[in-house]
Amino acid sequence: MSERLHKLLAQHGLGSRREIEKWILEGRVRLNNQPAQTGDRYNPGDRVSIDGKDVSSRLQFFAAPKVILYHKPQGQPITATATDEDGEVAGKSVMESLPSLRGSRWLMVNTMQAGDSGLMLLTSDGRLADALRRRAETTPAAYVARVLVPFAEFDVESIPRVVQYDEETVEFEKIEPAGGEGTNRWFRVESHRAHRRAAVRALFESRGLKVSRVMQVQFGDFELPRDLPRNKHRELTENEVEALYASVELALPTPPAKPESTRPQRPARRPAPDRRKKPKRR
Repeated sequence: MSERLHKLLAQHGLGSRREIEKWILEGRVRLNNQPAQTGDRYNPGDRVSIDGKDVSSRLQFFAAPKVILYHKPQGQPITATATDEDGEVAGKSVMESLPSLRGSRWLMVNTMQAGDSGLMLLTSDGRLADALRRRAETTPAAYVARVLVPFAEFDVESIPRVVQYDEETVEFEKIEPAGGEGTNRWFRVESHRAHRRAAVRALFESRGLKVSRVMQVQFGDFELPRDLPRNKHRELTENEVEALYASVELALPTPPAKPESTRPQRPARRPAPDRRKKPKRR
């Protein structure tokens, strides 16, 4: 049974659907030694390569899609090739800290940079990653910020809910105390859509407040578990994954149907003759 090539490549975590469509247009994907075209279909036995690397064997293996929550510490690079400010190779990356996958790779849903921290949502299905990214404009999110306030009795209501950032007006729904003592305080900031953490920082800095840390604690229906240590992950259950697919109106991948055998049926064997000696009749 044939399938759309870019859809199948995304399902196996080789990239998001948008990324793969772009690679096809750039001539980076080949199907049976010919440049792939948008709309091409894959049939079992076809040879597929990306940037000269054969990925055909990956497409023959089916693995149920996985989704994980990861607690990213501040300063951790995303990939193993990242370097620090001195040009030295940084420590263990996010991708090196995740469980290994067979036939696919992890894709970030809520994109982060090395300086960001908090809740990361990752999946092995590029179709799901793309569908969730497209809904970022309507996905609620929450952050906590550690702020140096001028005095212990600082009124949180004096902080505006709107800020100009990157030539855009960014609105937040709620700001409330989230712990801390004295002038070193934590605040939880909630929004109806996911923003860059720099926008949260700009919100406080617009009031002349110094921010030492911003971390994401919620993305959509997922909250950063309080018992999930930094550098650790937690896999969603099958029911949670199924609900996530349903929320973006996406069909859950299922194993391909096994082709019916074309081998001729062997005739049933006759039972072996009974060679035991029978008693003589008197």
